[in-house]
Amino acid sequence: MAYARMLVVLVISVLFGTIGTHAQSAPNVSPANSRSQTDQIKTSALPDIRVPMDALSKFCKGRVSWEDYSEYHMDLLRLAVRLSNANTKITPVCMDYPTEARRISMLQTGDQINTVFFGANNEREENLLAAYVPIYLGTTGLRLFMLRAQSIDALDSVRTLDDLRTFSMGQGLGWPDSEILINNGFNVILGRYKTLHRMLSAERFDLYPRAYWQIAGEWSWMHEQAPGIVIHPGIALYYPLPIYFFVSPNYPELHEAIETGLKRAHSNGMMLDLIRSHFQTAPSFNQISLSDLHVLRIPNSQLSARSHEALRTYGLLD
Repeated sequence: MAYARMLVVLVISVLFGTIGTHAQSAPNVSPANSRSQTDQIKTSALPDIRVPMDALSKFCKGRVSWEDYSEYHMDLLRLAVRLSNANTKITPVCMDYPTEARRISMLQTGDQINTVFFGANNEREENLLAAYVPIYLGTTGLRLFMLRAQSIDALDSVRTLDDLRTFSMGQGLGWPDSEILINNGFNVILGRYKTLHRMLSAERFDLYPRAYWQIAGEWSWMHEQAPGIVIHPGIALYYPLPIYFFVSPNYPELHEAIETGLKRAHSNGMMLDLIRSHFQTAPSFNQISLSDLHVLRIPNSQLSARSHEALRTYGLLD
């Protein structure tokens, strides 16, 4: 009997020991451990963010290192990547800088480049992945005018949209602005970005509309190549037009990282600090008072409801 009792105790001990062993393995599927696994996935290596670079840029010419190369949109992208905590890096791809239409085509496959920035419209938002934080905080659609100095008095007299429609306007090939202006009754002359300021000086058109954030910085070098062009300080045209980072549809993980980083940069104030202090954007913010502008407004029928919401959420104007 004693032997039988010992055998029963031994069997019970083995059974409870086995149950205990299974109970101890339970933390491997606990919520805390699941979160740890998710965090590990998020920090896994992502593909490089490949952006197009003009073959004539200082970086592509070997005059400056990538670490020292600075443009506002590139510095913002660096900031977004850092704040996203994504395990990726930005890789510049030197090329004869393509038109917007060509960049869209290249982005759809993502073979050579996978991230670009340009103005939004319905077609681009449908076919590409937009990071819905306007990188210039909505000031792209606020257009001031470069013009020839002898035309200042004529533009001074503008009070209505019909007054403004008497002036022809220069625009770049493939820019969404062109369609917006044409749809609103303006006469638009197309050209390449690198020649438009000289076309203005040569009287090919009357006005060269440029975004609020860029016009002062651009004029500082454009007027050296096209003497006699000036910025009109009082008349502006506004239409809703955000510029986004667009990502190839084949790289949704990069899109998520960039959009997450941009949202963090906006919420913590670092994005606003950058646009107000960067050498490319600071001149306009420091020299041109928004409150002094007589702003005429036109609609943009080519913009999605989501983009209108993004402008209301992140923009300085809407």
